[in-house]
Amino acid sequence: MKVKFRDQTFEFDREMTVRELLKELNLSPESTLVVRDDEVLTEDEKLRKDDEVRVISAISGGSE
Repeated sequence: MKVKFRDQTFEFDREMTVRELLKELNLSPESTLVVRDDEVLTEDEKLRKDDEVRVISAISGGSE
């Protein structure tokens, strides 16, 4: 599986869930989205070896 995150590309040679992928990349599911074919995936969805996904940091902010 090919994973794009910021300016980096990671490759994994096994299937895993989105949750497992985020753990491998040391990223928090609360602040990160995983997208496959323009669809946001849930943490429980399986990623296949031939998938190409993008990992996007969700940025939040506000004012006082």
